[in-house]
Amino acid sequence: MHWFLHMRLVSWPMEESAERDMFTVSVSYARLVEETLRAEGLEIENLLRESDLSPQIFNDMGSCRVRDLSRILSRAVLQSGNPDIGLKAYGLVKPGIYDVVGYVMMSSPDLKCALQHLVRYCSLIDNGADFSLHREGSVYRLNSNRHGGSKGIPRQFHDIGMAALISYLRWLCGSSQLTPLCVEFMHPEPVDTTEYYRILRCPMQFNSSNYSILFDAAQLDSPLSTADAALASMHERFAEQRLHEQASQLSTWRVQQLIMERLASGEPTIEDIAAALCISKRTLQRCLKKEGAQYKDLLNETRREQAHLYLRHSHFSLQEVTYLLGFHEHSSFFRACSRWFGMTPGQYRARRGFLRGDAQESHAVAAYG
Repeated sequence: MHWFLHMRLVSWPMEESAERDMFTVSVSYARLVEETLRAEGLEIENLLRESDLSPQIFNDMGSCRVRDLSRILSRAVLQSGNPDIGLKAYGLVKPGIYDVVGYVMMSSPDLKCALQHLVRYCSLIDNGADFSLHREGSVYRLNSNRHGGSKGIPRQFHDIGMAALISYLRWLCGSSQLTPLCVEFMHPEPVDTTEYYRILRCPMQFNSSNYSILFDAAQLDSPLSTADAALASMHERFAEQRLHEQASQLSTWRVQQLIMERLASGEPTIEDIAAALCISKRTLQRCLKKEGAQYKDLLNETRREQAHLYLRHSHFSLQEVTYLLGFHEHSSFFRACSRWFGMTPGQYRARRGFLRGDAQESHAVAAYG
């Protein structure tokens, strides 16, 4: 996410540390950081305790602070002795990593449009990041800066962003062979760059003025097999609404976001969502009513959208999809599919066409998250 086709990184004036503390990432992205640390075999609880941090830094929308994630990553490097720990994120990425931004990208007609959406909605993933995409001749430059600068943010945080983005884009275009023309890093060249080359498979520059990725323009014109105009319109509405309400105001979108994050653990109740929002059930009901919505309808709509994505664009079995949608019994999922699509899950998957032909390389995305 912090790595974009050679966009000129502007040198922002340093902000006060209190202002930088406001910057947060999405829950899904924070959980990728957690999974990356676990993949290294580290005990998260010990890292949190030694860093004097709460487990909420991975689970609460308002608590996933870049400052805290940077602290625990720095501690993880000391414990593991592995400065390349951030690159492990490459094999852990799932399409849901970018939440609604990822869904907008997936339903885009081509890779260029997907990146343009990423640029527009990047603050929904990391509100301290700023991206741009420019064409220069036959090359597209996608760049990332950070508001307030990158002081105090370890390279491992940026490595996770790079690894996640490259993995996601390769999944998105359906080719593990997608290769940038060049990747530029602001940090000094590591002593050992083997892991960088293994993942990126392209020339690199370190000590650069930008964090940048350069792509051949022809690559970005490739159509996406996940393109869906109807879903694109819906997802863009969600994303636009979220941009408008990023000041933390309660919205139906935020409720659906929380529902999506909790489905895999079982059907979330309205009490669960109200607790996550730090409000009472009655207050949540009142807010939803003001927007002309009811919780049960939002739950149903969210499940239906996720069912479409899982059945059309994942390799999950029907049994796995059942539980990922929060159903405890297959029969409940089958009845829901009949209500949503007028057919069984298997028929819907067969009718719509099942994902891409290739099985993707082992690191690639397997499912929605």
